[in-house]
Amino acid sequence: MKYRESNKDKDLRKWFTNDYSRDFLRKINLINGNLRGINALDISFTYPITAIAGRNGAGKSTILALSCCAYHNKKFGFKLQKRKTTYYTFSDFFVQHIEETPPQGIEIRYFFAHNKLKKTEENPEGTGIAYQRRWKSKGGKWNDYAKRIQKNVVFLGIDRIVPHSERSQSKSYSRAFKDVPIKGWEIKVKDAVGYILGKSYDEFRYLEYSKYNLPIVKVGDTVYSGFNMGAGENALFEIFSTIYSCGDGALIVIDEVELALHSEAQRKFIDKLKDVCLETKTQVICTTHSKEIFDCLPNEARFYIESVNGNTRVTDSIASDFAFSKMGGVGAKELDIFVEDPIAKSLILSGLPSVLRSRVTVKVIGSASASAMSRQLAALYTRGEEKPILALFDGDQKNKESENLGHAKKMAEKVESDFDAWFHDHVAYFPGDTWPESWIIQKATENISNLSSLLGSDEESLSDILEYGLQAGKHNEFHEISKHIGFDSTSCVQLFTANICQHFSSDFQALVDRIENILSHHG
Repeated sequence: MKYRESNKDKDLRKWFTNDYSRDFLRKINLINGNLRGINALDISFTYPITAIAGRNGAGKSTILALSCCAYHNKKFGFKLQKRKTTYYTFSDFFVQHIEETPPQGIEIRYFFAHNKLKKTEENPEGTGIAYQRRWKSKGGKWNDYAKRIQKNVVFLGIDRIVPHSERSQSKSYSRAFKDVPIKGWEIKVKDAVGYILGKSYDEFRYLEYSKYNLPIVKVGDTVYSGFNMGAGENALFEIFSTIYSCGDGALIVIDEVELALHSEAQRKFIDKLKDVCLETKTQVICTTHSKEIFDCLPNEARFYIESVNGNTRVTDSIASDFAFSKMGGVGAKELDIFVEDPIAKSLILSGLPSVLRSRVTVKVIGSASASAMSRQLAALYTRGEEKPILALFDGDQKNKESENLGHAKKMAEKVESDFDAWFHDHVAYFPGDTWPESWIIQKATENISNLSSLLGSDEESLSDILEYGLQAGKHNEFHEISKHIGFDSTSCVQLFTANICQHFSSDFQALVDRIENILSHHG
């Protein structure tokens, strides 16, 4: 599923970027030091829901910890029942064994949307982005926790999916849980979870004992508690109950937000979370290993974190397919490029820079003379394919565009008035006005000195070999050339295309720009 901007997203963005009254967290900047492998962190928040992806150990959970420690809270602010304090400190997350060295020499800047700045002629409202510093010198302690901005902050870890039937405390007090006064948000929570899971709950409430609670619901004539709920059901009741309990303007931090939810439930969860965030003016920062979660969020809500040569790199506005291909997702490429034959595939792969090459899948379709490319385009149009695709025809097909368009339209059978524009948007051509083998040999002739050095051949002999190739006929060129230079046909093509693309990169620039533009506007 590809993300599509909705009015709901526009409303969320507009509210969040213009709200300076609730001190929302807008940026975290790690200036000095190293926290659990993270260094030089710079991450900004411009949408109320932020999802962070990355390989295990990249630092996702560390960013969640830093987010929780941005704020302090009032003594009687909201806290989870099992917590002693209404706020978090770094010691809640950064725990060391006696043999480990604690973090030191750390400086962090937290940026907030604030409405109590000094009013000036340029800023008569006194609103803007301001920051607070947290630091810990070598051998010292973290500075001035109590001076942090006050806000309800809740961290929901992966323990939320542990079934009550597997929690020793819940089992010990199974008969001790009792009714407590209704909080007032139970119906909203019931409806939210029901929407996500496709269930019609008649009742929902929490039972409590000491510092523990237990959800209980009624569906028709059946009543069941958290002891008999699925892990995802338990987790959803906890997440939405927590948001409504915190009230206006809270920060909710969730580790692996998709845990115990199937794909459809994940999509509905994000949809409902958007509604609730807009209603309660809540900011959510979470981590995820789910492409479904990324696909439901706008570009600016997605971040990918990784370590490159020991340095932390955060990529913002990342496309879902690109992010999860970097995490090792099978087949998770952002753009499918269709070409006519293996020569064309080798040529485009050689012509693309690695940063783009890693984001595309090149598929060999067949000869354009058999209209296989047009047939493939027609099939994609008919299916309403959402994933970006580009049909890359040989250069000699440029003067046959009308013919290929007509064939595609005929194969699609039922087309809308936008078909011609759609076809042109999904078609590109290789450089030159001939087929790839012929174009490659033409360019090789212009660059014969460099190519002869690469192949270990003198220029005169190579010139004759290229001529033999041309005489072999269309699409047989490299079969003939390979016999004379001692490489198999595949290796021969790879050497030629790599060398030609290196020395004639300008010929590919328009095509590279086209592909880069497609990638930047999708995902």
